[in-house]
Amino acid sequence: MFGTDQEENKLRERIVSLIHMEKLTERTFALKIGRQPTNVYQVLSGERHFPRGFCTDILNSFPKVSKDWLIFGEGTMYGDDYTDQPKNTKPLLPENLSGGNLEQYYAGEKRCKCVEKPINTTIPDYDFSLKLKSSRMAPRYVSGDELFFKRVDIVEWGDDLLIDTTEGPKFGRAFEDGSYYRLKSYNPELFPDCLVPSTKKIGFYKCVGMQRVM
Repeated sequence: MFGTDQEENKLRERIVSLIHMEKLTERTFALKIGRQPTNVYQVLSGERHFPRGFCTDILNSFPKVSKDWLIFGEGTMYGDDYTDQPKNTKPLLPENLSGGNLEQYYAGEKRCKCVEKPINTTIPDYDFSLKLKSSRMAPRYVSGDELFFKRVDIVEWGDDLLIDTTEGPKFGRAFEDGSYYRLKSYNPELFPDCLVPSTKKIGFYKCVGMQRVM
């Protein structure tokens, strides 16, 4: 079905992500798309190639899944009109982000790797939260603090921003510095400024709240 083994393996990864996102077992997934569970297991384990019509069966059974995402790996699982995320929870991102951009975690195929937490009603509208792993931003923020972020297109320099980059997210007080973004810490004697090339920026996320576990 696909030209290379690598392409087939990438497709397998996307289908496994879909199964996790839909909270299905391989057996229930197979029955939902009208395939024999044994055959689906063989396909997803790499024991056999994808049979004709496999992706068509998936798209017919999961009409909200994006064809471009499933076939070509472009965009997000449910496309731009993603509405299937839980209505009363927001994702806490995993400590170790295994590649990809932040949007894939809080609104795409990697959301299954997040912890769904009840919406924190004391925090303004936010997209996701994460827990700090270091005290780089002490004394304002310390390791273990849960921070809440909202994607923004227009930023105010000097705000605490999480900048999603092609090399992973970077956090600090953000300032524009020529062709770079300068992220300053609240503890410059221990933690120097971090420079992020503007060409590597994927998105800006403003810190809209914090919760400290005492």
